[in-house]
Amino acid sequence: MDIRYEKTKLNILAWCIEDWTPLFSVFSFVEEFYHYEDLEVLKNTTLEIVKNLLEEGVIEAGFLQKDNTFKVWDKEIIEIIKEIKIKWDNLGRELYPHEIVWFDITEKGKKEFEYLNKLPELEDDPFYRDEN
Repeated sequence: MDIRYEKTKLNILAWCIEDWTPLFSVFSFVEEFYHYEDLEVLKNTTLEIVKNLLEEGVIEAGFLQKDNTFKVWDKEIIEIIKEIKIKWDNLGRELYPHEIVWFDITEKGKKEFEYLNKLPELEDDPFYRDEN
């Protein structure tokens, strides 16, 4: 088990249960659990995690509409990742909280969250961060 990945996934799913979650939050969790200094490595890791979560079927990608509804992107996963990468690379600056893409949890994601949330090895201690 890759503890960093599972902790990142658990946190992303927890946020998605509460509300639609922007790419910015996913990036923040990757930064928190992976501790990479290089922005490109952080971006690529974030994209890889998003791809994995989409492939696992635990989240859906989409965007918030003006009427505050969530519209799922009807695209293949490879196209979703490609679009996110292109838009992110073209920003030419740091990512802001409400840009590019949002994520929603699926029923499978809710079950995965319940499972992960019960694993003792994924418990977070705010005074100790596992550097692995």
